[in-house]
Amino acid sequence: MHTLRTLSTDEYWNFIGHRPDVGYQQTPQWGDVRSGDWHHELVGWFDVTAQLVAVALIRYRNLPGTNRCFAYIAQGPVIDWRSPDVTDQLNALGRHLRSRHAFGVRITPLVSLRSWNAASIKAGITDPKVKHFRDLAPDRIDPVGTELVDTLRAAGWRPAPSDREAGASHPRFNFWLDLQGSDEESVLSGMSKYWRKNIRKAQRAEIEILSGTRADLGEIHILYGETADRNHFAHQPMSYFHTLWGSMGEAFPGSFHLHLARSEGTLVAANASAQVGTRAQGVFATTSTRQPKVKPSNAVYWAVLRQAIADGARLYDLGGVGDGLDEADATSGLVRFKAEMGADAHEYVDAWDLPLEPRIYHTFTKLLPAYFGTTSRFRRAAETIRHTHWHLPRHTPALAANGRVSREEGIPGSAPD
Repeated sequence: MHTLRTLSTDEYWNFIGHRPDVGYQQTPQWGDVRSGDWHHELVGWFDVTAQLVAVALIRYRNLPGTNRCFAYIAQGPVIDWRSPDVTDQLNALGRHLRSRHAFGVRITPLVSLRSWNAASIKAGITDPKVKHFRDLAPDRIDPVGTELVDTLRAAGWRPAPSDREAGASHPRFNFWLDLQGSDEESVLSGMSKYWRKNIRKAQRAEIEILSGTRADLGEIHILYGETADRNHFAHQPMSYFHTLWGSMGEAFPGSFHLHLARSEGTLVAANASAQVGTRAQGVFATTSTRQPKVKPSNAVYWAVLRQAIADGARLYDLGGVGDGLDEADATSGLVRFKAEMGADAHEYVDAWDLPLEPRIYHTFTKLLPAYFGTTSRFRRAAETIRHTHWHLPRHTPALAANGRVSREEGIPGSAPD
């Protein structure tokens, strides 16, 4: 039987530091970035020999006015999903979260169900019969992902409610670029002619690629807001970028880079990336549409990939896309952009919830399908739940990872997790 206990930051990093399958959202520093609206705990699974075999950064949001909370494990847990002990490890997680007064938990493992080669995706986009990924035969089916879905169902987990805001933080379809054994020349050769042409265009336009600093965050914040408005996702306050820089730009044991593209001094693109072990991953990307002919996105992504190769990354996770492959669908442009970079698309097992207190969980998710939404909506849902017939107790401060009492966390607007 596995047991869970709280880990120190050093214990945690000693486990994840050299693994190939850890996303930056499972690092203590990301927990610090999100500390404005969550409190978090670092936990480890220990087997019967007292060996540390798995870890997770668990983030908690309190249900205002009660001692109940919702638990979220983004891009995790960091478990060997091929292990025969997965069911026991999931059961141990449930026991631990009940001791923390969690009424439900959501996990979003970085595990693929199916994947498509870049060539197959580009062919699908030009095929009038193909509208979505489901219309395109996969090139690979991952038995680990298939078995994990069966294991979760059998253990009482269920697919998380579909929601646009929550889905933005754990997209079902993601692109990975395989860098194992690659150098700059081989990565370039794997790109489409269009991509290589755009890199040369940016070079002829004398796009300047620079490393960003805290002093650049004001400009990045403005450009990010323009990108958010254009693509209909939530903007971030300036404080978010300062917190991100302080936790990851200055205090990250892995690799963190902020690449800027400038045209005649004007910021036209910015890209932040983080690497844990051998997995590099985009944190955010933002681009101006004012000078499209200078191809700033191609320029900054090429700088990011060169950096990942230099840092020894075996994989670059380009992040999520929608599932539209129809050329008439505006979202297919991003799919094409990433496929022409030479990356493959992966369909994840998606987000899964375990209701630990079913009545609270069902009422809560029915009232608030987007329970990663705004504070006011969250509090209205909490108030309704608290006045139902089972009467939750008033708020009792939850324990933070260090064992001290943490403050009650509000629920701000939706943000990338």
